[in-house]
Amino acid sequence: MLIIWGLIFCLSFIFPFTSTLAKPSAEIIIEFQEIKKINPYIFGHNTLAYDRCKWHPCVNDGRFTNFGAGQWNPVLGRPNAVLLDLAKKIKVSVLRFPGGSGTHHYNWKEAIGSIEERPMYKFGIDEFMELCRAIGAKPIITLSYFTGTCQDLADLVEYLNAPLGTNPNGGIAWAEVRAKNGHPEPYGVEWFEFGNEVWHGNLKDISHVDPWKYAERFLECHQLIKNVDPEIKLGAVAARGEYGLNRWSKTVVSILKDKIDFLIVHVYAPYYRPEDGKISAEELFRITLASPDQIKDVLERIEKELKNLTGKEIPIAITEFNGHFVQQKPVPYRHSLGNALFIADLLRVFITAEVPILCANYWQFSNSYWGLVYNPDYMKRRGRYYKRPNYYVFDLYANHFGNILLKTEVQSSGYTQPGFKRIKPTTENLTEIETTFENYPITIAKISPQDWEIKEVECVNVVRKEEYIELHFNCQEDINFFHIRSFPIEIKTNHLYRLKGKIKTENLQSSESGVRLSVQDLRGWQETQWAYSTISIDGTTNWIPVTVDFVPLSDSEGIRVFIRRVGGKGPIYGIAKVKDVEIEDLGPAPQFGPTPYISAIASTNEKKDKIYIMVINKNLNEPMKTRIKINGFKFSPVVRAWILNGPSVDATNENRKERVKIHYRKVTVNPKDGTFYFTFEPHSVTALELIKMED
Repeated sequence: MLIIWGLIFCLSFIFPFTSTLAKPSAEIIIEFQEIKKINPYIFGHNTLAYDRCKWHPCVNDGRFTNFGAGQWNPVLGRPNAVLLDLAKKIKVSVLRFPGGSGTHHYNWKEAIGSIEERPMYKFGIDEFMELCRAIGAKPIITLSYFTGTCQDLADLVEYLNAPLGTNPNGGIAWAEVRAKNGHPEPYGVEWFEFGNEVWHGNLKDISHVDPWKYAERFLECHQLIKNVDPEIKLGAVAARGEYGLNRWSKTVVSILKDKIDFLIVHVYAPYYRPEDGKISAEELFRITLASPDQIKDVLERIEKELKNLTGKEIPIAITEFNGHFVQQKPVPYRHSLGNALFIADLLRVFITAEVPILCANYWQFSNSYWGLVYNPDYMKRRGRYYKRPNYYVFDLYANHFGNILLKTEVQSSGYTQPGFKRIKPTTENLTEIETTFENYPITIAKISPQDWEIKEVECVNVVRKEEYIELHFNCQEDINFFHIRSFPIEIKTNHLYRLKGKIKTENLQSSESGVRLSVQDLRGWQETQWAYSTISIDGTTNWIPVTVDFVPLSDSEGIRVFIRRVGGKGPIYGIAKVKDVEIEDLGPAPQFGPTPYISAIASTNEKKDKIYIMVINKNLNEPMKTRIKINGFKFSPVVRAWILNGPSVDATNENRKERVKIHYRKVTVNPKDGTFYFTFEPHSVTALELIKMED
């Protein structure tokens, strides 16, 4: 089959697919009606400037700190001309610095001053700002959570933004330092992230950061930073879970509330690592290509959660996104045509989602493990750059798509898939459930201190107070504690629920296995192997809000809530208090029907003399003949098409090959009543351009 379609793909450069090759199986209806302006900051990227050897056992060769992964020429002291042109061609709108988890060990004060004084940081703060200026990109800078004090972070903001002659926080006048380094005028950087994926530690000697500790440090630094420049926007890190924010992030947002200027969420799928080929490339990408609309659902749930928790609309910054394929064999799928289709559809989601997206940054621009362009010899300052399939997606959106979104509807045949990790299965057998959400959430159970059923344990003393239940641990040996449980709670099938409460601890020493809330099926863990838990709390804290969302088992008749300490970590001493425990019904759980083979998005330009249609064909085996109906726009019979495709869904441009690229077609159609037909090649992204017909 692959050989046959490889031949068809080659022939498609010569002539378009004919109607005999595919049955009409999709329809795209476009109303020439403006929905909104498209946010240009959705087309952002990441650059790298950190020293990876601060946590890896290696010697820094300057690949990032001097060369910026190829974007900087450290010999000439200016942007690399080839990569500058490549960035401009795809209209990179936002550039993030210094790059993901490398920020953990980034000391910005090592990256300013004369080049002679920083031979291994030739691509530093001022050089990054020069790169942004040359590209025309807005900077977003990630502040290190782990390196430096709050004052150090405020100093960076002062260095970048303070007018000459001012010194907002006292001490060193960083505006004067900036002027001495050749930049008297403030840079005016607006967006700053407070750390990067902080929950996983610093990749060296810290394995985890508790959410309340992150929130405390955020608030501590927030005031100093805002004292320097109250106009900057400071973002808090978060992560998506199955049904919205994950439990770590819910606690962070519950504490910070309206102090958050924007919330940072990274979007990856499908978290695939095996190299055994047991899942074929075709099956893997059928699964992956079902995920963008599921990601859209999660983003929209996060937006609602933010409003509920903070009382205001908070933008979401997707400062990293990509296909998460961490493997090399049989081919690196992250650099394949299949991932390009996924990226194209993610951009459609970012454009159309009913979510205030601040920006979105592809991870990452050049070279290294994820770069969308590469030159194996870039550090030798020779060789040529090759475009990977993902680069061409941004090329299509930058050069063959407009800036005004049009109303678009798609009807298409589709497919089902079994799901993988966070990607839910899609099915034709959707459960009939209510579809109105006006009455949700509903609190279905409140568990008072008097409601808990307590089974005595020798080393745990439990005291019921008026507002909370108090546990005194004095366990010299390891204990798996599950001896406090609620009454049975009735639930509905296929509904989404939330367990929430508050926990306070006093000198609780627990070897990182503190006290948490947990929910289990009435039949128990042994029979069902089903449970969901909140984060665990230890040490000495104030009242910490804890939350977890869950969907009960389909055959469940009810649930119980437990106050838990998971065993296996050793002794536990100290006090834990628990209060305000509730179960909320959030309404029907998300269900996903068959994934349409065709997804599409349409736009126009400021002159409104063109319509652009971006179409992804997720059918990996067959072309899709599609009826396209345009209402309110008379167009020329000549339709131009730019098609990104290759011989197979797992085709790559690795090893200096160019198997995947854009080819151009011009087709003459008969636009009767604003309708024409176009056949989209299998596993392809197509940008169509229609020109307005003059009266």
